[in-house]
Amino acid sequence: MLRSSLIFTSFAILSAGCATISEDSCIAGSWESLGYEDGRNGESRGKFSKIAETCTKYGIAADFSQYRIGYDQGLPLYCSYDKGVDHGESGSSVKTECREIDAIPYLDGYDEGRVIYEIRREYDGLVKAYDKTRKALIDVSDRLSVEVMDPDERQRLRKKERRLQHLLDENRIDIRAFERIHGWPRGDLRPVYEDDI
Repeated sequence: MLRSSLIFTSFAILSAGCATISEDSCIAGSWESLGYEDGRNGESRGKFSKIAETCTKYGIAADFSQYRIGYDQGLPLYCSYDKGVDHGESGSSVKTECREIDAIPYLDGYDEGRVIYEIRREYDGLVKAYDKTRKALIDVSDRLSVEVMDPDERQRLRKKERRLQHLLDENRIDIRAFERIHGWPRGDLRPVYEDDI
């Protein structure tokens, strides 16, 4: 019973993301179980060196071969299709450990998630372009509201205003087309002036 509680304690400590291991966990010496948990949680293989270093301070030698057996059994559970999708969608790089074991489901999921990430990034770029054009148009309109201005300067600003308005309309069309193609709900696009709502 005491041994079971020690093993449970070691799992709780390691699951909490601590870089070290308790003396009780070192004494329990359940290296295969610890390796399994680390693999299942996607920890780096290098974590064992921190565990071994801490246990050495307590006068206990950690068993890498047993740890590695557990780690190799737990890692495929981490390297799942869903985890790959999550990493791809977030823009993270491929998890090195999953690439090293050639986890096909994970890599397939990552590729799918990466496509979603790129689509979102493209959409964000369109919205940023809209906002940038909108701000430029507001700036020109504000400058045109000044009563005293050289006629040539006013004419130049009027042309720029028309060009920016045309560009803003094109930005809006591109965004709405993108939303329709991908089946996304219409995003809120701020009008040139809040009064235009």
